[in-house]
Amino acid sequence: MNLFKRNRKYINIVLLGLTAIMTSGLVSAKENTAAVGSISELQTVLSQNSIVRGEFTQTRNMEMFAQPLTSQGTFLLDKSNGLLWTQTTPFPVNLVLTDNKLSQRFADQPAKLITDKENPMAFYFSHIFLSVFHGDTQKLQDQFSLTFQPTTAQSSDQNTAFWKLTLKPKSAPMNAVFEAITLQGNSDIERIELKEIRGDSTAIEFSQLSHQPEVLSDAEAQQFQL
Repeated sequence: MNLFKRNRKYINIVLLGLTAIMTSGLVSAKENTAAVGSISELQTVLSQNSIVRGEFTQTRNMEMFAQPLTSQGTFLLDKSNGLLWTQTTPFPVNLVLTDNKLSQRFADQPAKLITDKENPMAFYFSHIFLSVFHGDTQKLQDQFSLTFQPTTAQSSDQNTAFWKLTLKPKSAPMNAVFEAITLQGNSDIERIELKEIRGDSTAIEFSQLSHQPEVLSDAEAQQFQL
């Protein structure tokens, strides 16, 4: 467990940002009229879009604090380059993640850069979650037991299809950190919750999701040049 304690800072940074990856394939379902009714249908939409942009609100409950910690910001995920995760409140943090590098900058301080060779555990977690975006469901199933639950809610004028996907780790190192990871949504994902073994939990809600523009701006592309 000492290994996980030493790496928990970067594991949390990676995972809290990489949950956005799990929305990237699913938001495309909003553009389709058919409801997602099974894991196989959910898997079909995982790799349909190259870029997704949006906003996030993250709420972290920690046993050591009486009140939850809340942060907000924006994210951009590009399938070819990686993830930009920009926290704006309560203080600015900029995270850039590529396949083998992670850069974190607080406010105007110099960025701290780590590589997969320097911290392989953090990148082990990131590669597992990147497999979701790339549609590598076999890798996901190797690490988790998946439970998919479609439901229907009756509103005043129509039936609305919802779903919940629960991932429970099968083995180390995932089961040493997480009890379960739950995704919920209707035509797209609306909420992700990460429950940790030690009792802490994190919920992230997504909004203003878009696939436009379909190419990176020069400024966005420059951020990936680590």
